[in-house]
Amino acid sequence: MVQKNKTLHRVGAVLFTIAILLGILVTFAKAWPDLESALYGFSKHGYRRLTSLHCPVLMTSRDSLPVTIRLTNPLDQNLTWYIRAQFSTTVEMTTQEQTLELQPHENRTLAWEVNKDNVDLHNFILAYAFSSPFAGLGMTEGSCGTLVLNVPMQGGPSIYYASLAIAVVAGVFGFWLWLHHADMSEPAVVSQSWWMRFLALLIVLGIVTSTMGWWIVAIILLVLTMLTLIVSLVS
Repeated sequence: MVQKNKTLHRVGAVLFTIAILLGILVTFAKAWPDLESALYGFSKHGYRRLTSLHCPVLMTSRDSLPVTIRLTNPLDQNLTWYIRAQFSTTVEMTTQEQTLELQPHENRTLAWEVNKDNVDLHNFILAYAFSSPFAGLGMTEGSCGTLVLNVPMQGGPSIYYASLAIAVVAGVFGFWLWLHHADMSEPAVVSQSWWMRFLALLIVLGIVTSTMGWWIVAIILLVLTMLTLIVSLVS
């Protein structure tokens, strides 16, 4: 029989709490800028979503990173694309247009550098792209955003992925430690363990959906996470 250690039980709870908080911040950092981009004053037309549009996951005020889209020619003949990209700035949005030709079955990635000069609404860089092939493939458009941290260093993506890694390690190890030294004969402890599992599931789903650009679902999951935290604390 494994001897229960109350100190390690508390350490596990602290690590799990840190993981949950980091998970909330990581989800927020990715989902909220995408929400801002959807509400920004870009010239949208309701076309099919441009799923290949990607903004940096996180930036600092000293970063200069690319916003990218990936174009594909699925035809057996050359295909000409018209691309229009718009970006927020400290004054007014800028627009860049270009036309390019892709060879049969060619893939090409277009990139536009953004930096602190593109910050608007205090801490956001927002982007929009419209693509139209000169063939019957349909027009697409999309928007995305990036949270900009006002810190004196570079490496916004490193901060994001380091936070994500810490959240995963702290969450898994913290829950194992808490569960390993918990008294599961107590109904309240059993109930708490299920609340912790549910919280972890919400956080994982929030991170995944925010990364995939499903910001509406991610924000709903954030709200559910906060409500679950409140219920678990008062129950």
